[in-house]
Amino acid sequence: MPVSDPEFPIAASGPRVRSISAWAGAILEWLYPDRCVLCLAPSGSGICAACTADLVQSGPSCPTCAEPLPVAGSCAACQRAPPPLDAVWVPFAYAWPLIQLLLGYKSGGRPQLGRPLARLLSDHLAADATLDVDCVIPVPLHGQRLAQRGFNQAEQLARVLCRTRGLRLEKRAVRRIVATPSQQGLSRRARKANLRGAFAVERDLSGLRVLLVDDVMTTGTTLTVLAREVRKAGAAWVGAVALARA
Repeated sequence: MPVSDPEFPIAASGPRVRSISAWAGAILEWLYPDRCVLCLAPSGSGICAACTADLVQSGPSCPTCAEPLPVAGSCAACQRAPPPLDAVWVPFAYAWPLIQLLLGYKSGGRPQLGRPLARLLSDHLAADATLDVDCVIPVPLHGQRLAQRGFNQAEQLARVLCRTRGLRLEKRAVRRIVATPSQQGLSRRARKANLRGAFAVERDLSGLRVLLVDDVMTTGTTLTVLAREVRKAGAAWVGAVALARA
């Protein structure tokens, strides 16, 4: 069996029954560690150049919520009520084949996919997203969800981003104090109600430029709610990045 990497474990802690496809993927990644996770072509980063070219890149979008738009500019919602986020960067759309990798990473029993996905974010995120950033805060998981999954997918992405760009990771600055139900399938309003009181900031962020990191941005509610709490803690500027936008 593969040897677990402390940053990108082979299996989450706690009881878990893997699907056949998850086991097959893990075995292939063990047998071919320097191959593309999609096509098995040689690749030191985990996803080869040809498969990376097949990923759907984000098009024109709102600069403060990443809502896809026909042309670049602020969306109507952000014009009516400016969000607590100063800027948002998302390099890819939540589409095939990236969606399969992200689902396998988070809930498909293949947390080792975090390494190529983290490299993908680090390599394709715009340089100005991390310019003059004082600290990086990944969206936290509640302790119950962390115990079930065995890792925080946003933290793993943030850790590689910080290492490659010389940034400071603040993984204990914020706690998730409410075990909220899954956001999947909820409307924007329901997501907001679901996250009410979910985060507690435990560091003084006065005057800091803070960058939040998540894996997927769906409606943007999670990052918006977290950004509001970070601003209450004194942050002077709050940006956000995610690998993909639904």
